[in-house]
Amino acid sequence: MFWHLILVLFSPVYLMFALAFRDDRARLVVALYQQVLVLQRQLGKRPSLMKSERVALVLSGLLLGKKKLAQALMIVKPETLVGWHRAIVRRHWRLLSRKKPGRPREITPEMEQLVVSIARENPWMGYGKIAGEMRKLGYSRFGRTSVKRILNQHGLTPKTRLSWGLSWLEFLSHYGRFAWASDYLTVTTASLRTYYVIFFLEIATRRIVFWNVSTSPDEPWVAQQFRNLSVISDELPKYLLHDRDDKYPRSADALLEDVGTKVIRLPARSPDLNGYAERWIRSLRQECLDRIIVLNEAHLRWVLGEYVRYYNQRRPHQSLQHLPPEALAEYPCDGEIVCRPVLGGLINDYYRLAA
Repeated sequence: MFWHLILVLFSPVYLMFALAFRDDRARLVVALYQQVLVLQRQLGKRPSLMKSERVALVLSGLLLGKKKLAQALMIVKPETLVGWHRAIVRRHWRLLSRKKPGRPREITPEMEQLVVSIARENPWMGYGKIAGEMRKLGYSRFGRTSVKRILNQHGLTPKTRLSWGLSWLEFLSHYGRFAWASDYLTVTTASLRTYYVIFFLEIATRRIVFWNVSTSPDEPWVAQQFRNLSVISDELPKYLLHDRDDKYPRSADALLEDVGTKVIRLPARSPDLNGYAERWIRSLRQECLDRIIVLNEAHLRWVLGEYVRYYNQRRPHQSLQHLPPEALAEYPCDGEIVCRPVLGGLINDYYRLAA
């Protein structure tokens, strides 16, 4: 405070000395120095500086020597400036340390969604097994830590995944590959003649394996249909499900049991237990039989042949990921799209011409 008072009292003399400098830059420094002293005297307290102002002071004093730096500093001490510099250095290294070492992240949203799908479809799989599945699909840089981080972000912890358990649909789908279902449906022609249609459906693929038509499905005729299964199919199922209709004689069941197929007769009045066969009957009626008038047996056989061929080879099925039972390994994506009428235009089938 004493030196501030001296400078104020002798400011005219101080300015006369300033005029003696020939260099404009020196005069500018003296003027700025005097203004800083005036402001410091008026404020009477330690000034507060923003971070950007501290950085500017540190950068401006980097090239100055100790003596010149001590002369240039008016509002802070040299020790304070050095402390600011140390703080800037620490912050610099702290930011660098946040970049974790190791390989860079190259996980795309598609890869992340694939990991989540695998985890949902396989609750028993651990992080390592899921990483192994990703490597099998060509993502060689996937590791256990990446899988764990992705699943945690989606709330798929081991506890939540293991709590899902096994649904009845998943449980039964395992045995679907060993089981077939059979049932009858009736069709009345234009002349009011009733025909009985027997069919056999493979539960795993929903494929119609075999069907036939008769006006009187007696015991010999049904037994012959069961014998035809061994000719049509290379491998008979382990189980065959059908209801307790009288049109399924015990002798026909015995033919299959002799070759290793166990016939399961479902409880009476329980169509839901043969739901796969009942659902196919519903599809056949809704998409075909309810929209036409069957004229005779020849007409019925032609209709059933066309529909079964379309159903097995071309009709999308919801439970098969919207693919037909006899789906191709891969469908073309190029070529002209053509509409093919089925059953005279009753159903339209779309496909691509070969390029």
